[in-house]
Amino acid sequence: MHSLYEIETTVKRVARHQGLSWGIAEEAGKIVRSLEQSELPGLESFNRLISFPYNKCETVIDLTKNNHKNLCPIHFSLFFLDQSHATDLHQSFKFLNMQEPLLAIPLLIKAAQKNLISFEFTSTELKFLISSGNIMILDKNQIPHQSNNITMKISNKRQPQYSEETWDRLYELSLETFVEESEEKKLSGAGAGLTDND
Repeated sequence: MHSLYEIETTVKRVARHQGLSWGIAEEAGKIVRSLEQSELPGLESFNRLISFPYNKCETVIDLTKNNHKNLCPIHFSLFFLDQSHATDLHQSFKFLNMQEPLLAIPLLIKAAQKNLISFEFTSTELKFLISSGNIMILDKNQIPHQSNNITMKISNKRQPQYSEETWDRLYELSLETFVEESEEKKLSGAGAGLTDND
């Protein structure tokens, strides 16, 4: 059993060895650490990613194109972390496939919290939802090594998870905590009131 610090440092060094810049290598270390801390197989996923011919991974994302193939999950999630504040990103995007989609999740969570937006990731093999409240729906037992036919929807509209009837009822109950103030209480508040203390 290795410490989270050891895992983060080792991944960072390996990512740098693979030719990534120090900045992206540091993010890779944080990603894997976060996944391992959440009891998700981040280290195994990273190991498979670097075993994939990295020169075949697409690291530059041009959202005017819809035919991205073998997307790198680290570059993919960093793009959305850096650019998700832009209003023109609040729409749907389609990609052919991505290697090790699990590695994209931690930075998408960070982007959602930073910009108060949500990400809905849907592919043939996997679906997850990330919101600014850090809610993630993911089946740990069915994490694919590659996702195909990906659709990513981004929205800054928070959808309430309750009915208006529920809100009205709870709001009415909350009003019952207020007690009407008596005339005597009003006069005994702050200030000199009717009594001259001089």
